[in-house]
Amino acid sequence: MTPIKKIPDDIAPSSVLSRSPGSHVRATSVDSNFDDEIPTLLCSGSVDALEAAINKSFSEEPSRSSYSGAAIRAEFKTYQASLPKPDELLQQRHSFAVLRARMDEMNVKPPRFLAYTQDGGVKPHHALCMLLLSEYEAGKKLTKRSFIYSKIVKILSCGCLYNQLNNPADFIRDQFYRVATAVPTDTVTPEVLRKKIRNMGLPVPNYFRDPEDPQQFPPHIALLVILQDGEEESRKLNSILGRFFFGLFAILALLLRIVLEVIGGAGAIWGGAEVVKLRTADNAELWRFLALGTGVLCFLRFITLNLPQEEDEGDILGPAGPWSLRFPVRLRAVCDHPFHYFVRALPPSSPKKKKEA
Repeated sequence: MTPIKKIPDDIAPSSVLSRSPGSHVRATSVDSNFDDEIPTLLCSGSVDALEAAINKSFSEEPSRSSYSGAAIRAEFKTYQASLPKPDELLQQRHSFAVLRARMDEMNVKPPRFLAYTQDGGVKPHHALCMLLLSEYEAGKKLTKRSFIYSKIVKILSCGCLYNQLNNPADFIRDQFYRVATAVPTDTVTPEVLRKKIRNMGLPVPNYFRDPEDPQQFPPHIALLVILQDGEEESRKLNSILGRFFFGLFAILALLLRIVLEVIGGAGAIWGGAEVVKLRTADNAELWRFLALGTGVLCFLRFITLNLPQEEDEGDILGPAGPWSLRFPVRLRAVCDHPFHYFVRALPPSSPKKKKEA
């Protein structure tokens, strides 16, 4: 009979020690609620810790250059022309294999976050975290909307609503900046990354969600959209004509919904009472008040159903805003939720620039 090894007293009964390749010793929990002590931006202080953890796995390959946010951007120039447009990437969500095949056909070397591990590949979620953490520490802010428009939204909503983010890159950054302090600065699996974010009471960004989630889109797609931001490929996402068209469509959809759901409810009481001969010249005032009361209730229902909520982020208008939906689906989403095209309940997040030593 094989003797049973005694667990040392200094190890918690809910966990055992394990070592993952190229990383420090961690406690692997027997209890699913156990939160492993993994360094984050709060305790490690810099994205440099994540860069060091990623490059440590390639320390035995002297020919392999150091991987960093700057290296990711420099590498992007070599395969930029082989990529689909940002909206196509988000709508079709090209898989790892499809993008590699596309690059092979064009004789383009794939980036390291699309390469296999034996070829020096880096996990896409590691590369995405490293790039966005570097932007977070550099203080890269989201695209600013018109000052006048921002003031109008703030005044009309009594400070409860904010400008909507319709640019996919801004949406991706905004979700990341909210959880930046919870992102591990060590190489971890996507499951551990999601758990770490949830355990700090923060919403998991759409690109870090479980692949089975219908609102998830792959981290390598988010990374490519960020890299394309500001380049020629992303110009149409910020076109004045596109914003005007969808803005006008959203206004018309909003007015029509008010007519149908608010004025229509009041009119149904007024007209219905006449059809069944309940309303006469003698009691017209009574039915007028009943119709107006119904209209007020319909208006309150309309506000409850259409007013943006914090939980709507990454769901109502697509996982990365309207451009992450195909054109007909985008029209339907804006028609169903016209308020959401203009305003949101969450205030825009902002990066915290790294303090110089």
